[in-house]
This record gives sequence, C-alpha cells and structure tokens, in this order.
Amino acid sequence: MTVKIAMLEMTHGHTRKYYQVLRENPLLDWVGATASDPVAKARFFENVQGIPCYDTPEALFDAHPELQAVVIASENDKHFTLFEQCARRGLDVLMMKIPTFDMKEYDEMIALAKRHGIVCQVELELHYNPTVNRLKSLVASGELGRLQAIQATNVTLCSAFAFPWQGTP
Repeated sequence: MTVKIAMLEMTHGHTRKYYQVLRENPLLDWVGATASDPVAKARFFENVQGIPCYDTPEALFDAHPELQAVVIASENDKHFTLFEQCARRGLDVLMMKIPTFDMKEYDEMIALAKRHGIVCQVELELHYNPTVNRLKSLVASGELGRLQAIQATNVTLCSAFAFPWQGTP
C-alpha cells in the first residue's frame, strides 16, 4: 500500500533531496506539488518531470482528493496556515524545518493534529552538524550495537538567522 503524497509551497532548491525520496520510495506515490513563486516553480520543472505543480494548495487539493499526506516546504511564516488547511482535510504532515516561531501557534498545531487525528512530523536539517555526522559514523560502524531509536535535540542558533531564506522569524 502506498501513501498519496504532495509537496506544498516549494520556495528554493533545497527541496531537491526530497524529489528523489518522493520519486524512489516504493511506499510513496507522489501526486503533485505547489509553488506560488514562479522561480521556485521553474526550478521544480528543471528537476522533475511528470509531476504536476499547481500555483496554490487549493488547486492541488481540488485536483487530488485522494491525497493522504504532504511535505510542507514553505517559508516558516506560512507553515501555520498550510498546516491548518492540511489538518482540516485530515492530511498527515511532514514539516521541513521549524514549524513556527510562535509558541501559541505551536499549541494550536498540536491541538489541530489531535482534533483531526493526523500525524505531524518535523524534519530539522542537522546533516551538516559535526555531532550528527559523528553519531552517523558510530551507528554505521556498529560500535554502538543495534539501535532501535535515536532522539536528538538541536541546540544551535535559530536557523532563520543562519539561513534567511527560511522566512521572517
């Protein structure tokens, strides 16, 4: 069984790594994407063929009522609105980077996820972090034995200050 998934509101090229995952994972059926920014949409079409890209999330939702999950790839300041739209439709959500800088919005997102029975996951990009790379090496070497789970906390500076394209905090 595959999950019908889409990517919402791509803003820049860092989403390319997701393109490959969405294409190659046999458990995912990538049905569409959205990009309201014309430059982001052009980049998408340079990297992806055969997947429709809509101007708005509403257009994608109307075209794909079978949709089950989304990857939200927008600027941080758009995450809450997109999350709310998805929750009300019962769509599971993977947020790329920090969902919001507003703790009241976090509380509302948690409440929406519970109310609508959806799964919400957050991906924080730590692949450049030396500690994460060391841990990956230790796991790959088998030195730590067989692991079932890893929990990590990102204590770095706010990513919006390191990567301004993530949106206004």
